[in-house]
Amino acid sequence: MAYRLTIEAFCCGADTAQALRAAAAERQLAKSRLAVMEGGLAAAVAHYAELPTPQVLVVEETDPALLRPRLDQLAEVCVAGTKVVVIGPVNDIRLYRELMARGVADYLPAPVGARQLADSLTGLFADPASAPKGRVAACWGARGGTGSSTMAQNLAWAAARHLGERVILIDLDIAFGTSILAFNLEAKQSVADALANPERLDEVLMDRCMAEYDDHLQVLAAPGDGRGRAAIPADAVEHMVELASRMAALVVLDVPHVWAEWSEGLLAAADEVVITAIPDFACLRDAKTLLELLSPRRQGMAAPRLVLNRAENGRKAQLSSADFADTLKVVPALVIPADPALFGEAATEARMLGEVAASHKIVQSLGQLAAALSGKAAPAGRKASGGKGLLGWLKR
Repeated sequence: MAYRLTIEAFCCGADTAQALRAAAAERQLAKSRLAVMEGGLAAAVAHYAELPTPQVLVVEETDPALLRPRLDQLAEVCVAGTKVVVIGPVNDIRLYRELMARGVADYLPAPVGARQLADSLTGLFADPASAPKGRVAACWGARGGTGSSTMAQNLAWAAARHLGERVILIDLDIAFGTSILAFNLEAKQSVADALANPERLDEVLMDRCMAEYDDHLQVLAAPGDGRGRAAIPADAVEHMVELASRMAALVVLDVPHVWAEWSEGLLAAADEVVITAIPDFACLRDAKTLLELLSPRRQGMAAPRLVLNRAENGRKAQLSSADFADTLKVVPALVIPADPALFGEAATEARMLGEVAASHKIVQSLGQLAAALSGKAAPAGRKASGGKGLLGWLKR
């Protein structure tokens, strides 16, 4: 199995840095991203005071007396979920046990070899339940025709640019999905093929079914042929999304306006939900209904984000954006004014908005929302709370 990890390392010497680069070339880590920096544990503490920590962080320390206090400082700036591998100066079983109790993922005495590092890094995710997973964002229209599919497509494209990592868009509107048209794709297989035999679905089959738009964005397109098909089993969709989340940093779901067990389950379980509405009374009613249905099922999760599309001012508008938001008691994540020229040009050329007008205000706003959905837009230097040291952080 090839792991897709984001690994950042702070080394004290050239030998350790060379061993890490050699480890990253191993088959199991060939799809991972590695960044190697100098300065060791002290530099890592300073660096992550301003930036979020990655999936895996490797830190080296050469002074035994400074190892423990600097690890406590690192714990204050570590984002929950980061696995920390420490390369230290002594080979001591008591130190190893102490660091494991503090929540360190692994401790390796220096000097380290490439094979030893590769085994350590892949061993962090040997249990399938602990394998790194990307975030899932589900896009849903309060009613048909609100532009939710366009929103999903452009958010996936923008997130791929923001992350510089693999992003997967899954078009679940099997009968009438527009992803093939929007991206001008020639998809030999589709989401319908992926769901046809869910018991056979694995990463290899998923890869075969997806069309590659560019280096970072892949699309699992809908056939869009209007053909009626058997009802979609909820467990098959769940399995497909679970697989996709293990293959990409972010999975964007274009969920059609169909209320069924599988669509409700996706909206309840997704890390993020984006509801696209136009400011009229029908959308207001349906957005309110959806929020009330999802609220009890998303306790402790991110609140759905509201996007108001084709917002008009003056007499043309049934409702102002402010009235719509006040009634729902939700602050919109994005208000997109009506701009037929911009959206029409993108649709005609089968390109994304950012490819047509990169500096447009709407494109910039979509990029900011995509960054937030990706999970990489957290405030710099976010500190954990509730317990000190890596042990307290791990328990959280």
